[in-house]
Amino acid sequence: MFNKLNEKNIFDNTKLLLLIIVLFGLTLRLIFFSGMGTSDSLTYSKTAHTIDNGIDPDSTLTLSTRLGLIYPTRLSYKLFGINDFSSVLFILLTSIGSIILIFYFGKLLFNERIGLMAAFLLSFFPLNVVYSTKLLSDLPSAFFMALGVYIFLYSEIKSKLKYRINYFLSGIFIGIGYLIRESVLLIALFFIIYILYKRKIKKEYFLVPLGILVIFIIESFIFLQLTGDLLFRTHASQQYLAEAMVAHNYFGRLDFPQGLFHYPYIILTNNLVTLFYILIFIAIVCCIINKKRETYILMFWFLALLIYLSFGSASFTQYIPFVAKDRYLSIITIPGILLLAHFLMGKKDVIKRIIMPLSLLVLLLTSIGFVYMREDRSLLNNLREIQPFLEEIDKIAFIDPRSLEVLNYISSYKNQTNLEEYPADLTTIKDAYIVINKEMIRNLREADLNKIFPAEINNPPKTWIIIKEIGKNNKNKIVVYYIP
Repeated sequence: MFNKLNEKNIFDNTKLLLLIIVLFGLTLRLIFFSGMGTSDSLTYSKTAHTIDNGIDPDSTLTLSTRLGLIYPTRLSYKLFGINDFSSVLFILLTSIGSIILIFYFGKLLFNERIGLMAAFLLSFFPLNVVYSTKLLSDLPSAFFMALGVYIFLYSEIKSKLKYRINYFLSGIFIGIGYLIRESVLLIALFFIIYILYKRKIKKEYFLVPLGILVIFIIESFIFLQLTGDLLFRTHASQQYLAEAMVAHNYFGRLDFPQGLFHYPYIILTNNLVTLFYILIFIAIVCCIINKKRETYILMFWFLALLIYLSFGSASFTQYIPFVAKDRYLSIITIPGILLLAHFLMGKKDVIKRIIMPLSLLVLLLTSIGFVYMREDRSLLNNLREIQPFLEEIDKIAFIDPRSLEVLNYISSYKNQTNLEEYPADLTTIKDAYIVINKEMIRNLREADLNKIFPAEINNPPKTWIIIKEIGKNNKNKIVVYYIP
């Protein structure tokens, strides 16, 4: 389709093709809708609900301080109520926005055909599809960061005085990305390498950090009003990193030297990224061998941020590497997909006739298959099913803290159940109910090895009476016991 269109046909059909691609991407995201998760998403949601009253000091502060995600979610709740769709609407919109943005990237740096190919690839890129309907900060922060880079490059390529203000706007959008997630500031590596590559510094370049500074000042004054601390977010983030390092060896990334290979391991084994990344690295090698200078800018972005994610520090004061998670790679999705699109749209016959169609077929079918096989959709279903029963019981019931948070969310934070968190000792509890969410407890233990639950949770006494069970899989059941 892409290679047979002549220049006039491209001009006539680009908007229609882009619309079709966007609708295809939206359809995939709605079909494989994930909904709320049981970890970070709950903190974002609760903070969005309570932000008008300030920031809860007992919350996970490094999440609660991401105002660029909190306030749009708050607005969505006011417009549409608290539900799974309103919780992820902002993320879904930025995911779709990324498909449109990558087309304009391709058009700016190469041509419309490559832009359309990049948009098509991103429309079914499994990492983007899966996380497009989860209340997490990765996709929206990556979108605004990329938008800032696009505006910067647009100003550079067009090279006209009337675009000078765009350098400032570039910083503003990168700053908005920072409001959503701190790692957006890693894009500074791209700008440094770009300036070194160009061997010149324009006075307009200083407008980019100025735009970021404006956002930072606005954020600081908001935190001054909410907490009395201008640098509250920075302090909270550094405190969390230090505590996480002590609590659970920072998810194994502090193990040396194997901790240094966590990201390469993810790239080679995670089905949301592996096939795409193998082709992306092939594309990079081909571009280097063939000295495709028009792709160097994208390689600066992709490789610099990937290397820092793999080996750099998330802390200012000590070496604490980034947690190795597939979704953290979102900040290099756009340059990676663009490099792949450029490679697949190559002029050589072997690429046009064999490599490109075969790659598209394999990537499309495997991507849909991998997304379909994911088991992290509709994670709250069991708790939704058992909530009406818990609302009807007339005695106190005890449950793990995370399940209690989920039930609060499900009820739009109007929980009518008589629930409390597990006490340290269950041996003295009489005439009460115990709710054991097996999957949730297992996940909490995996996330924090120091997490301790009462011994009876693992081995319920024979005197406990089962009165309700939800779930078909015994490992993931929710069981309600009555303690006489």
